[in-house]
Amino acid sequence: MADKTRELCQQGYTLFDSGDIKGAIRSFYSAWTLIPKPQTQWQEAGWVLTALGDAYFTKGDYDNGREALMSALHCPKAMGNPIIHLRLGQCFFELGQTEKAAQQFDLVRNHGGEDLIAKQDPKYFN
Repeated sequence: MADKTRELCQQGYTLFDSGDIKGAIRSFYSAWTLIPKPQTQWQEAGWVLTALGDAYFTKGDYDNGREALMSALHCPKAMGNPIIHLRLGQCFFELGQTEKAAQQFDLVRNHGGEDLIAKQDPKYFN
């Protein structure tokens, strides 16, 4: 399951990088269907949900991005992942939930994500 999930996520990120966000989301959902229930018990679910959250954020679908990333935090080894907290904070920010966004950005900093912050639009951190 892990190898096929990883392969589908890689395909999704290839589509993502080429600008095909909808295709990427389809690939990530295909990976999701391979994960046994309850999915949040599997580390692979965290990968897939993070990928979905990233894709939804990029697409401008902040509600679904927030939902995917919040779910990712319930998966093994996800809490404290600066990438998840960064995208989640950005989704909160775009949804007007600036206090929740600030909490997530603090978690990014606390978990060594300063380099990630430096690459983002400064509007999120001013």
